[in-house]
Amino acid sequence: MPMVYLIENQIVFNPEENSLSLLSDVESKIAVSNPARRILLLLIEQQGVVVQRETFFKKVWDDYGLNASNNNLNHCISKLRKVVSTLGYQNEFIVTVPKVGFIIRKEIIITTCADSMETQVIVENRDEIANQPEIVLKEDPPDDEIINHSVNPQQNSTEPEPRKLRNQHYSMMSMLVTTALTVWAFFIFYNDMSDPKADLEIARIGSCGLYSTAPVSQSHKSHFIQLAEDFIQKNNISCKPGHILIFQSEIYLSPINTGSVREFLAQCSIDDNHKANVCISFYINDRTTHDQ
Repeated sequence: MPMVYLIENQIVFNPEENSLSLLSDVESKIAVSNPARRILLLLIEQQGVVVQRETFFKKVWDDYGLNASNNNLNHCISKLRKVVSTLGYQNEFIVTVPKVGFIIRKEIIITTCADSMETQVIVENRDEIANQPEIVLKEDPPDDEIINHSVNPQQNSTEPEPRKLRNQHYSMMSMLVTTALTVWAFFIFYNDMSDPKADLEIARIGSCGLYSTAPVSQSHKSHFIQLAEDFIQKNNISCKPGHILIFQSEIYLSPINTGSVREFLAQCSIDDNHKANVCISFYINDRTTHDQ
């Protein structure tokens, strides 16, 4: 049975999916390469023991018919550290032992569980958070189905089949809109930041530049900025140096009023060439609050 790893009760490492994500946010998933995944697995299996560079070369590259080098190893270690830091873990995760190798300290709590158990842990974690009203106000469930459960469990358990199908349809539409926005945002920021993309910078929020995925007229900029600031506050997003924020609302995408509020924001770190390196996506689908 495939296993996943829970790091410091905060970050989920799924080797089968080559991904790391936040336990509390399934939308925060970040993919890593096969060599990086094998390196992290090796470090976790040998936690508390220094893994030598020669061991990495053999088990990560040589055994798979690939060419190993110090540059490749250092690049993968750097990428893993950056992903873990982006997901909010600020302590030193992978420690370098000069001229020897790397180690994950024994003090770091890493547990294993099957997929089904992981789901149970996530649900229990959310139930615990639900008992703290001040935190619940900052949490945005990832889709319509979870919103219905949290608002009225009894009604949801006896919900008619047509209503369930309609909610599934809305959830799928929300995912499609979010995916389209994400692809569009990456299309813009993975290329050089030159005209016309420079026109997409709307304002600065703290130390971060605020960008739109489409041009915003001068008369609408103040409203656009207010929507972005409300989204950031509602999701408790903090602006970090070296990051940009890419925001869009359905209000500026749909030619008609759909009666819903679907908004998207990507928080991206920027490399030396001003290109997006690692992004975490957030979105809100508020259709159910208008669906009577």
